[in-house]
Amino acid sequence: MNNATIAEIPRVDDWSPENPQDIIFSNSKGVIGAPVTKSFNLGPEYQALDYFIMTPKKCYNSQVMRDHTCKYLNFFEKYYDPDHELATIIYRIKFMIDTTTEYNQLNFVHDIRTYLLNESIKNKVVQLVEANYQLDLQYKNLSDNLKYTDTHAKIMLCMSIFMNFVIPLITHFAYVNKVPVIDDFIMQIFDLILYMFPGIDIYSKLYETTISNVSKSEAKNPLWLKQDIRGKDTVTHSYASVNNIILNIMPKYTFDKSIISLNFTSILKNTSCQILDIEYEFNYISLSSSKRDEDNVSDFDKYEANLVKQNEALYLQSKINCEETVSRIDSLYGPFDEWEISFYQERLKNDKGVIINSFQKQLIFNMFYKEFHDVESIYGINARDYIKLMLSAKKILLQNQMIILPYIISSKMEKIVGRKSVNKKELMKLESSSYYPMIVNKYHNEKIMKNILSMVATIISSDFSIIDYNNHNIDGKRIDAVPDIVIEEVLAYTLLI
Repeated sequence: MNNATIAEIPRVDDWSPENPQDIIFSNSKGVIGAPVTKSFNLGPEYQALDYFIMTPKKCYNSQVMRDHTCKYLNFFEKYYDPDHELATIIYRIKFMIDTTTEYNQLNFVHDIRTYLLNESIKNKVVQLVEANYQLDLQYKNLSDNLKYTDTHAKIMLCMSIFMNFVIPLITHFAYVNKVPVIDDFIMQIFDLILYMFPGIDIYSKLYETTISNVSKSEAKNPLWLKQDIRGKDTVTHSYASVNNIILNIMPKYTFDKSIISLNFTSILKNTSCQILDIEYEFNYISLSSSKRDEDNVSDFDKYEANLVKQNEALYLQSKINCEETVSRIDSLYGPFDEWEISFYQERLKNDKGVIINSFQKQLIFNMFYKEFHDVESIYGINARDYIKLMLSAKKILLQNQMIILPYIISSKMEKIVGRKSVNKKELMKLESSSYYPMIVNKYHNEKIMKNILSMVATIISSDFSIIDYNNHNIDGKRIDAVPDIVIEEVLAYTLLI
């Protein structure tokens, strides 16, 4: 702590930095800034080191949350860490993330545990909490497992502050390394914080609170009896609600609000949003994640619902065919890394959370209709199966020496411009290709030729960005759809289907 006495230090929630030197951490849209380059005496060419990217976790990237994080970091550095032990550790980990390609997730977790979550910083955080704590928790007629003492509240506030310390590092590491499931990654770090205070199990305390309130809701609301189809019950929902508190509520704690009430409100709201006040039965969505109409129904859902209605035996036959075909494709072109599938799921999402684009879907399906032996069963797949087909299609095209189409068929479709025809120069190029007479002889179908023209024209006119789990150097880069190469590869692709 600095030379100021406890009495002279303001409360953190009332404090505003008065001098420029009080502002070590600042923020602007999408980032938190800190003088990392200055700390290492580096030149302006290393300026990117000064920015922590916050975008991987939307909840932490709001203006309110960025302001809160910076305020607590700056307050801690000014009054409780004048030697800047914490800031120095943060700078060093940030430097490793940005400059060392071998710095992986294991290294990152080790450094957070060993250097940032140390006893010295912990003692300073405890002092801050003791000086700012304002609650006086008194409960009557509650069992011990549901009671919160001031000790519980102080520990949760300490944990909240540590969460604010690590959040800029977590989101930046996730951004640089393209971590596919951000919440799981955050929980891995937050778990270290939750067990920094031996003898007090905060996770169990939160769970007991949650299951108690969820059980009361179950007793009053018959909708709970219909949750099996969603794979939910009071236990699974309680675990999800506890994780929601840890991930989204605890980092926002302040000393001037009742954090116990905040947790309680979160439990009620989560139960309302996930169980009681959402549309049920007729608008329930299955595993598929394709384009949905105004009734929130996907093409895959419609196929399944209509087939069941028409002929249940045919539906079962189609379903078994679909499962066995996907399994066979998996054995031929997989196995597929679950992390890679999750990575694609996150990267494919548009602003509405939809991962399936109709143009891309048709490119993929064309390659596998023959595997399913019909054009219907393939609609029985779910979102993860769809990504397996996408990865298989990419692998097949790469094996056939293609250099653009494999990355388009597995890309993020940034902007699709549907066109039906190509210009005269491109048409002449297409008709002069050695593949062209082969296609004419194979299909003898004018419609196929029109589809090829439309496919080429659409690819040339649209924007795609690469998704590549294994090569961070090209992941996210825009695809340059060179017309001559696209024409040759679309013709070669057509001969494969």
